[in-house]
Amino acid sequence: MFRAYIRSLSKESRRLKYSQNKFFYLSLVFFTSIIFITYPSVVLAQDVYSIITSKAPQGGFVGVYFVDVDNGNTLVRYNEHSLFVPASLTKIFSTLVAWEVLGPDFRYTTTVYVPRGNISPIVRGDIVIKGNGDPSMSVDTLKANLKKFVIEGVREIEGNIVIDNSFFSNERWGIGWEWDYKNPSVDALILKENPNNFNPYDTTAVALNFGFHIKQILSSYGINVKGTVKIGKLTSDYREFIVIKSAPLKNLISVANKYSSNSYAEQILRTVGLRVYGFGSIYNSLKVMNDFYKKLFGEYYPFKLNDGSGLSTYNLATPYMITQVLVYAYKTHGGFNGFISTLASSGKEGTMEKRLGDITLYAKTGTLQKVSNIAGVMVTKTGRKVAFTIMVNNFIIPTYIAMQYQDEIIRYVWNNY
Repeated sequence: MFRAYIRSLSKESRRLKYSQNKFFYLSLVFFTSIIFITYPSVVLAQDVYSIITSKAPQGGFVGVYFVDVDNGNTLVRYNEHSLFVPASLTKIFSTLVAWEVLGPDFRYTTTVYVPRGNISPIVRGDIVIKGNGDPSMSVDTLKANLKKFVIEGVREIEGNIVIDNSFFSNERWGIGWEWDYKNPSVDALILKENPNNFNPYDTTAVALNFGFHIKQILSSYGINVKGTVKIGKLTSDYREFIVIKSAPLKNLISVANKYSSNSYAEQILRTVGLRVYGFGSIYNSLKVMNDFYKKLFGEYYPFKLNDGSGLSTYNLATPYMITQVLVYAYKTHGGFNGFISTLASSGKEGTMEKRLGDITLYAKTGTLQKVSNIAGVMVTKTGRKVAFTIMVNNFIIPTYIAMQYQDEIIRYVWNNY
């Protein structure tokens, strides 16, 4: 488990042992793939390659990789080690690392602090709010929890609403994000209703927005807040008053993957950096993620991950890598009931709601300008479990045609293997 690796960062011998275990897993996967690259499935060999090559979207660059989850047989391979822009398939990488480091039962904590001593009817000082990046925090959740001030008989707050967002860096956008896209801002205290409304150069805007909503809610309860909203830090003069816990991380990862929430993915990855290195910066978060996949695939396997959501056009990954990550997740984290269940179920939900509804399939899609990808794990008509990735970059046709092309390949393998 990667959590073992995290715990061993300061202990050289345990780190080496972890590396050897991961290297053994990678070696098994790699050499198995080499064996079956030479001998692809006889049933699928000809017809599926005809579909891949003859129906490829005009101008597009295509990569395909299908593998039997149980026995490791390579079923389909085409440009499987070439680099593609993964778009939102990046969320598979970032959320799996979070699953490993934080655990599926991890819950975010947002805490409201008040001065020590009696606070009824007047809080003689500031109230301080500190959080560690909960992407699911909402105005309604704040309203429900801030009612405790009313219950405790508070009628006035003499000081300010102080927002302590010091767990995260002030880097609001990711590396390689497009400026003409509505990107989410990343902060230790953010409201899910409006993560995309802020100028990334205004590093205090997100946290101040959080504070202004708190002030408005308190005012709506008849509590007079004399001060203003400001950024600051918690001190020892304060005590916990309200502790707000999020849903388990598994539920939040499901939102990120099923509905391709860029905000959830970025907040979650930043929390990984916070957990491992004590500070949620871009550098720390990306280091944890890239180090993990280097442990799985080796120091020299080609890939580059620059954010958690896939908005970055600098991200690069191969169909082989993505597929093997899904195999790893399936075998290591509970099959269809674990991490794989956070992907969208075909024909039922999220980005797969209108695709391949008659197939048992959990998948993640990835779309940017002239990028359309899909990766997942399915059960074929004969009951075999197959992991796959199809990546199409640089095409000039409408995206829905690229998606139809992908679905035809998936359906062929489902029908014939």
